[in-house]
This record gives sequence, C-alpha cells and structure tokens, in this order.
Amino acid sequence: MQVERMARTSGSACLAQREPLLLAFAGVFAAALAGNAMAQPAWPAKPLRIVVPFAAGGSNDVFARAVADRLPAVLGQPVIVENRAGAGSATGTAYAVRSAPDGHTLLAVSSTLTTLAAVQPNLPYNVPADFAPVGLVARSAMGLFIHPALPVKDVQGLVRLARARPGEINYATAGIGGINQFATEMFQSIAKVRLTHVPYKGNAPALTDVMGGHVQMMISSLPPALQHVRSGRLRLLAVSSAERSQFVPELPTLAEAGVPGYAAELWWGIAAPARTPDAVVRRLSQELQKILAERELRQRFLDEAAIPSPGSPESFGELIVRDLATWRRVAADRGIRAE
Repeated sequence: MQVERMARTSGSACLAQREPLLLAFAGVFAAALAGNAMAQPAWPAKPLRIVVPFAAGGSNDVFARAVADRLPAVLGQPVIVENRAGAGSATGTAYAVRSAPDGHTLLAVSSTLTTLAAVQPNLPYNVPADFAPVGLVARSAMGLFIHPALPVKDVQGLVRLARARPGEINYATAGIGGINQFATEMFQSIAKVRLTHVPYKGNAPALTDVMGGHVQMMISSLPPALQHVRSGRLRLLAVSSAERSQFVPELPTLAEAGVPGYAAELWWGIAAPARTPDAVVRRLSQELQKILAERELRQRFLDEAAIPSPGSPESFGELIVRDLATWRRVAADRGIRAE
C-alpha cells in the first residue's frame, strides 16, 4: 500500500518505473501464500473441543452442545464440549483464545463477551482483536417483567410511575455488569427515569424475588419467566428486541411501547482464536450454517425461545464490534462498573 501511494503521487512515469518492483513483490507474495497453503496440514486432524466459559446447564452450554452433537457428522471428528467457568466467563474465554489457532479449539461466545469487555478494562484478552468470529448461532429477545402488584398496565404507565417516584422502583439483575443491567440502564436513559438496581448472583434468584414482590421489575430472558406470566406471578409488558418476538407476538417492542430507539438482544455464537487459518474459519462457518438449517436443531433452539440465526464470519464480527461500542457507551453514560 505504501508503494502504491508513492506511485500515485509521483505520476504515471514513476508508476512505470516501479511496475517491475510491484510485479516482483506480487510474485514473491503469491509464492509465499502457495507455500503456506501446501504446508497446512489436513483439517480437522484430531477431535475438536468447544470451550464453554460457563457452568453446565445454562443457555450457553445447551446451545454449544446442540452444535457439538451435529458437527461430527460433517467434519468426521468427535467434538467435545469443555466447561471452564469462572470470573464471569473470563477464565474460559482466556483459556480458549490462548489455545493453538489451528481450528481444533473453539469458543462458545454470547452477549456476555461484549458486556464484560465494556466494564472490565483489564481482561486477559482483547475484544475483538483476539478472536476469529466463525458465526452467529442464535438470537433472543428479552422481556420487561414486573410484579403484578405494581399499579401499571403498560410501559408508558411504568414510565409515568417511575418519573413520579424517582428511585423508588427497584429492578433486579443477575449481577453487576451483565446484560440485564445494561438493558435496564439503557431503558432508564432513553425513558428518562431513575430506578434502583438490586443485583443478585444469578437470574433464578433475581426472578424469584420479583415474583415475591421484593423487587418490582426485571429485564430478563424469556424462557425462565414466561411460565410465571401464564400462572399470573409475573406480568410481561414488552420485549427488548427491535422486532416483535414470535414467541409473544401480541406484545409490543419497547420502542413501539414508547421508548424510541430501544433495542437489545441476547445472542450466542462460535468463535476461534485469532490467527486461525481463514480456510478453516470458512469451512467451520459453512458447516455451522448447514446444521443450523436442520429442522431438528432449529426446533431445539426454538424450544429455548431463541431464533437460529446463521451468518457469515464478517457479519458476526460486525455484531460483536457494534455491541461492544453500544455497551461501552452505556457503561460510560450510566456509570456501570465491574464488581
């Protein structure tokens, strides 16, 4: 690129003089690429592993295992899921990205990758530089849930009440710096209300206290809460995504309900360590898109209120960069800091 810039500024005569040099450089570069391609061993050459940076049983683990169940049939090698929980997912993530970039170690990533990076300046890895995005797996809306005793029937009623009683309405989250807090802080910013944060150690105890009336509201993933909406223990006012959810199509989005510009989603995907060969990333991405089109696998995701969302490495990388920028802005504006 430096040679080309010099050529453009020097005029056509200079370009003609440098053309042999450019051709020679191109020839050497092409030869190096060819040699590198010939040196690449066949892939996959051994079993693969998908590192899940959370304990077994959660959505990250469920979706990673769903993918791992299908990949052996198309790759010809076993695929093992390895749970490495700790430090809010940082432990397993660091372990995966430090592994050999040969396509045999993959990482199950989710929205937490960007929310954690937005509040943790000293992580043992860099987002997005240390990752090679393979592909998005699924997306899911969240819901704005309230305790039925709260005297509101819709989002605008909640906004009016919160403005009339600043700081008196409590909201629960699964912990400081998580997607629940980011989503609710974004809601406060756009709606111009002030709520009080009550963090818990996990989604389940947070929802339990909302159902018990100890906390008035929570923006939470849909699956663990919808059953309690049906039983009358919770009320669902709207969904967080840019478009209505097919699982509760009768409910508006927060943007439709009077919080203009609001959009936040959960997502899950597969990544590899940076410097994983592009050919390997492409092959993995293609196979991932194929298996996500299978009816049985799609249904497995739909059962968890998640929409299978296959895509290219480029589009997934753009999502990560976009989300990270959004959550860093929210963290700075709302003063969200790591525990």
